[in-house]
Amino acid sequence: MFAVLLGLLMIGVTAGSAAAAPIPNQPAPQHHVGLGTVVFTWLKGDAIISEGKIWVPGASAYIKTYKVKHKGYGAIHVSVFKWIPLGGYVTMTVMPDMTTYSFYGDHFKKDYIHSYGVAGRRFKVLVAHYDSWLSLGGWWEQKVKFNAGYGHHGIISVGMTEWPILDSLLEKIGVKGKLTNAGKKLLDFVYDGSTDALADALSLLLSGLDIDAAMFDEV
Repeated sequence: MFAVLLGLLMIGVTAGSAAAAPIPNQPAPQHHVGLGTVVFTWLKGDAIISEGKIWVPGASAYIKTYKVKHKGYGAIHVSVFKWIPLGGYVTMTVMPDMTTYSFYGDHFKKDYIHSYGVAGRRFKVLVAHYDSWLSLGGWWEQKVKFNAGYGHHGIISVGMTEWPILDSLLEKIGVKGKLTNAGKKLLDFVYDGSTDALADALSLLLSGLDIDAAMFDEV
């Protein structure tokens, strides 16, 4: 019995240590919004002109910012740094309504990507789930054309372990229910890159979830 207990303790220590380890060939997360550094959202591709970071008021965090070429081509990349036993993890990314192309995931599979129009805001929702039996995180990449329009825009990614949470978020942003004030703040951030709206969305809607965000300026 002692040997069995010792073995279980060793497994727990190994898993806990692995949770903080980087994914091979993936950048370690450099910032976080919300609880923990678990989800990391970044942009890549020929359309990227420059990148930096900006402080989010009220959130005590920096997020990545990019200047991108209008109608240029690139990709949205989301990495998940989390020890996920037996699957059971899903990401929802809300982005401006841009042209999208191929999707590729490592330990993640795309469920769907749809465009919506709510309260005069056009946006896309991409949902992908963890499809491996056991692994130290994973990542996915969605090819896009940056044609959301000149100016500032935001992208927000949320990771969660339960599908009912996803349904609740979709309801609050007006996709599956009536748009709430908190949901409107999230859409305001996606539509025009307002950091004040992001801070409000974090406190009103996304508290306690694995979250990350990025901003870009089409020029």
